[in-house]
Order: sequence, then structure tokens, then C-alpha cells
Amino acid sequence: MKSKLKIVSRSSNLALKQVEIVEEKLSKIFDIEVIKIKTQADKNIQKPLHEIGGKGLFVKELEKYLLEKKAHIAIHSLKDVETTLAKNTFICAVSSRESRHDVLLGDYKNLSALPNHAIIGTSSPRRTAFLKAFRKDFQIKTCRGNIETRIDKLKKGEFHALILAEAGLKRLNIDYNNVIPLETMPPSAGQGVIAIQCLETIEKKYLNKLISSINDERVYFEILAERSLVRHLNGSCQSPISSSATSKLSGQITLQGSVANLNGTEIISDQVSGENMDAEMVGKKLADILILKGARKILDESV
Repeated sequence: MKSKLKIVSRSSNLALKQVEIVEEKLSKIFDIEVIKIKTQADKNIQKPLHEIGGKGLFVKELEKYLLEKKAHIAIHSLKDVETTLAKNTFICAVSSRESRHDVLLGDYKNLSALPNHAIIGTSSPRRTAFLKAFRKDFQIKTCRGNIETRIDKLKKGEFHALILAEAGLKRLNIDYNNVIPLETMPPSAGQGVIAIQCLETIEKKYLNKLISSINDERVYFEILAERSLVRHLNGSCQSPISSSATSKLSGQITLQGSVANLNGTEIISDQVSGENMDAEMVGKKLADILILKGARKILDESV
């Protein structure tokens, strides 16, 4: 007889698609029940996230189900998960990475083709900073809601273009053409990765099966380094920080990181390499280098 596994997730189409991806790997060994919730951040899409508590709002209500033992695991888009989790919880497994790129959605072939003073929709300070670094004339307008809601706003003419994560568009089978180079739009920590969060006290029979069925070990090392950088910079999901690691079969990991101010006039970048097993230390080392270059001052001014 299969063990019961309760999964809690947001109720958006993308969130449920991510559940489907995980469920496909687990359904042979667990009897799965999915609990769908609409968070306060999902309900309040009129205000920028930083005004209502940041992207952590997407996660906190799911964490509550874990802490109250109403669910065994919570499934997240990792780029929306703050580096400080609810007490007694941890990321026990991660998916393979879909894509770490962002996409330009609209009728223009690339960012350079956009008209002067083009209005671009995004709610991300990181994207805002690097868009402004690319072209100072861009007008950035807050755009929140699920992917379908944002695309509907684009079709109604509220924006010339949107910036969205390629991973989400791929998972929802939404057509796009214009992938932005990583050199222009470096990614956020955990971009393209699905994360499984659980209680530290989860039974070993659950944990072992979750890790063996889902966890991508190389990606796990990557996200440890990426999230360590953000944490040691005292950053958050709402900080203009890029953090992108690549783990090789040789056991080496390279982490690239950038910090920018919101108007894109100042960007500092660097990279550090090390062993996979020292992934979190690699993140700390890069944070220390960026702080010496002035990252803390830039981030303080971007709040």
C-alpha cells in the first residue's frame, strides 16, 4: 500500500503545472493529495510586491500548512522563495533546471527594436535595473498577476512588451520568440528550478523517496551557492541581485553574481569557483568580494 503524500501549492496554472511535474515523478510511490490555496499576494495584484511584504508572501501561507502538519511538502518556484525559510523547514529536493533566461514578450524582435520610451511591464527590481542599464529611456511599469493576466494586459495595450521567465512560458506551452541573452539580463537565484520544501522532522521514508525520485544533485549544489550569495548580501527576492551558478561533472562549481542600482547606472559583477561540496562557501566568498566593491551601499540605496 502506498503512503499518503499531501502537497500544498498555489492555485495558479503555473503553480499547478509545477505540481504536475513533481506528481509525475512521485505518483508511482505515493498516494497524492494536492491542496490548492490562493495566497494574499495572489489576491492583491494592484500594488507592487515590496509594498505588501515581498515575494515571501507567496511562500509564507504554504509554509503554514507545513508547520501545522496539514501537508507533507510545499512546491515552489525557487526564485520566489526567500533565502530564510520558516523555522524547522528546509529545501529537501529540487528539480532539474528548465531555463535561467528571461524572455521579451511582445511584437518586437529584441530590446533594441523597442520604440523610444517604451513601456515595459515587470514587477522585478532585478529586471528593472538591467533593463535601465541596457537603455535609459525605457519606462518600467509594475505588472503583477499570473502569467495569463499579464499577457492579457499586454494584448490590451498597457505595455509595449513584458519581461517573463522562459521557464514559466515553457511549462505552460506559451509561444515566444525573443529570449534575452544572459549577458543583458542575468538571472535571479534559483531561476528555472522547482523546489520541494518540507519539515526538518519529515519521516525518513518520505525524505529518501523524495530525494531519490526528484532531486537533481548538480542543481542542488547550484542553488546552494546562488542562495548563499543573496543571503550574505542581506538581499531578498526583491533585491536587484543576479546569482547564477554552474556545476560541472568534475565536481567544480562557478558562481557569477551582479548587483545593480535600480536606474541601472551602477553595476558590479564578479565570479568565484570552488568545489560543489563547498557551494555555500563559494556564495559567501563572492558576497564578500562584491561587498568590498560597494554592493552593500548599492543595495541600501535600492530599498
